Amino acid sequence: MRAVCSAAFLLVCFIWAANAQAQNSSNQANSINHIESTQNSRQQQPPQKGSLLDEPIRFSTKAKDSCSMVISGQTNFTKLRVSCKTKGKSYWCDFLGKPNLCKAYNNNPRHFFTQIMWDLRKLHNACQGPRVYKPQMCRSASDEVQMAFHASWPKISVPKPTQASQNQQKQQQPVKSSITPTKPTSSKQQPKPQQPVKPVKTAISKPVSPRKPVKTTTARPTVAEESQANKMAEEYCWKSLQGVCAYFISWFQN
Repeated sequence: MRAVCSAAFLLVCFIWAANAQAQNSSNQANSINHIESTQNSRQQQPPQKGSLLDEPIRFSTKAKDSCSMVISGQTNFTKLRVSCKTKGKSYWCDFLGKPNLCKAYNNNPRHFFTQIMWDLRKLHNACQGPRVYKPQMCRSASDEVQMAFHASWPKISVPKPTQASQNQQKQQQPVKSSITPTKPTSSKQQPKPQQPVKPVKTAISKPVSPRKPVKTTTARPTVAEESQANKMAEEYCWKSLQGVCAYFISWFQN
C-alpha cells in the first residue's frame, strides 16, 4: 500500500513539474514575440512631430499676457509657436529655423529657446517684436540657425498714422525750416587778369656773304718725279737741252 502511494505521489510531482516547465516556455515565447512586435511597430511608425521639449516654456509679457512656447520638429526646420492669452483673447505666432546646425543648441536645446523667451517677455505683445531671433549662445553660427517669423494669428498689421498726428507733423515742418540757419552765399572767385602775351622775337636772318673763290694751284712736281724726269732727259736729250726736257717730261707726267 505504501508503494502504491509513493508511486502515485511521484507521478503527480512529475506531471506538476512538466506543466510548470511548459508554462515558463510559453511565457518566454510570448515575451519575445511582444518585444519583436514593439520593435517592428516602432520601425514602421513615422517619427512623431510632437514637442521637442518635455514641457513648454511659460512666461508673461510686459502687459501681463500669459504665454507659452512649444517647439516641434518638422522635415527641414524647427518650428517655434508662441501662444498667448490676455483678457479673454488669444493670439499666436510661428517662427522657423535650423538651430540644430549650432553645436551649443544640440548640447542644450532648452536654453536656446529660454534666451529667446528673455527677449519676448520684454514686449507688450509677444508677436509684435523682432522678426528674427538669434540667441547669444549661437551668435557665431550661420544665419540659418536663427528663428525667423513665419505666420501669426491674427495677422500683424502696421498701425496707420491718424489725422491728428499728420496735422502735428505738418505744423512742425515749417518750424524746423525756420530754425535751420541759412548758409552764407559763397562769393564767386573772380577770374584772375590774364597777363599780356609777349611777342615772340623772330630771328632776323643775316645775309649770307658770298664765298670767296678758291684759288687752284697747280701742284709742283715732287722730288721723285723730278729725278725720274731728269733721268729720262739724260737718256733722250742733249746735255744743253736736258733741263728743258726734264721740265716738259715732268709736266706731261702730272
